[in-house]
Amino acid sequence: MLEGWGRMRKFVSLISMLLAFVAMAGKGHAAISYQRLETAPGERALTIKGVFESSDDAMTLVDEYTQYQPSYVTFDSPGGNVVAAIRFGRALRLLNAKTIQIRAAECASACAFAFVGGVERFAQPGSIGVHRVSLSDDVAIDSQLAISTVQALTGEIIGYLTDMGVSPNLLQLSLSIDSSDIRYLTAAEMRDWNINTPEDMPSPEEGAAPPSDAAPEVSATPAVMLPDSSDSEEVAAAEPGDLTTEAVDFVNRYNDEWSKDSASALAFMKDVYADEVSFFGNPVDKGVVLKDKATFAQRWPQRIYSVKPGSVTASCAGKCEMSGVIEWFAGNRDTGKTSSGMAEFSFVWNTASLQIESESGKVLTTDKGAKAPDRLIHQWTGLDDLCRTSVDRQGTEVLRACKRRDELGPLLNRVDWCYGHEGEAEINWEWQKCDANSRRYTSR
Repeated sequence: MLEGWGRMRKFVSLISMLLAFVAMAGKGHAAISYQRLETAPGERALTIKGVFESSDDAMTLVDEYTQYQPSYVTFDSPGGNVVAAIRFGRALRLLNAKTIQIRAAECASACAFAFVGGVERFAQPGSIGVHRVSLSDDVAIDSQLAISTVQALTGEIIGYLTDMGVSPNLLQLSLSIDSSDIRYLTAAEMRDWNINTPEDMPSPEEGAAPPSDAAPEVSATPAVMLPDSSDSEEVAAAEPGDLTTEAVDFVNRYNDEWSKDSASALAFMKDVYADEVSFFGNPVDKGVVLKDKATFAQRWPQRIYSVKPGSVTASCAGKCEMSGVIEWFAGNRDTGKTSSGMAEFSFVWNTASLQIESESGKVLTTDKGAKAPDRLIHQWTGLDDLCRTSVDRQGTEVLRACKRRDELGPLLNRVDWCYGHEGEAEINWEWQKCDANSRRYTSR
């Protein structure tokens, strides 16, 4: 077996080169099969290929792995049935297998849950994709299954992720992405949610379990958490006290204020920045930051900026260092132009002065030609699903989900998107471009 992450990264390169010569015909249409790859003398990989189906037997993986004795397991799968994927993930854990994933191959949807079965895991940024999972083949959990079945599946997935040492935020994110879309995990998400295991993690031969503190020093209570999270997750969220929760609330408020009319937004910005700011790596005074914000607001008068639920992490000790992912949609009615995409952000927030002392970030992706706030609608839908299907509608985290949903709805109204039509049955309400008969969003 290979030892250490340095050799693991070399192994990734070897697999990438090999896969460049492997035919991928029929990808996404076949049930699970296996491909053996010889990467170097004494070093080999086993690729799990195809769609996970409810009838797939994980013992075939056990037999193949036992015979071939690969150094690592990798995937070329668009997903499929999540229960089957979990069975394969548990088989990988029983085998003490290591998993890697590269961008040259596909591991999307349910495949992400199989991947985290590895005892040691490494995935390149952008190599793991998520969206709403399915319980049975080709059936979306949010629309075609009874609520009780959805809740049972949610509990099973959360229990599995907890057993694998992975944050339930992985499921939370997948539920927020429509089944017709896909979202690839960032390096920060894979690190903070322990999808990639720490470099100093003891090897399975030493008989050591993943350290309980493998997550970042302080994991902020996310804007939304799934119900029925494990006791360990609740302790981790509560231990830092109120500062981390306040940090997440501040980030949400910051983006909500920025999404208001320009006069209100700029008035908020005037008070929220310190006199001296590290602005994208450059020390500047507050006036430079405000000028930059004013120029942007003039170009894009209509804006929605919203933190991706569950993406924020914070470490607070007098000051809070926080980072996360935001999604945006902006427009200019005069020019007819629009802008949409996703970006990482990082703040240093002084909890005494309640001001930002440092800001940086980078754009992850832009949606060319986007004319609708699809990303924000997907966010709202994910929050609504969690709020409406929860067993405990009064739980703190569920209440936060409902609150965030009802904050995001009016922001969509600001960019001329409405929820349903007057006189229309509620079951038929959906987000659409506002017209004369449209309903403005109100709390549900």
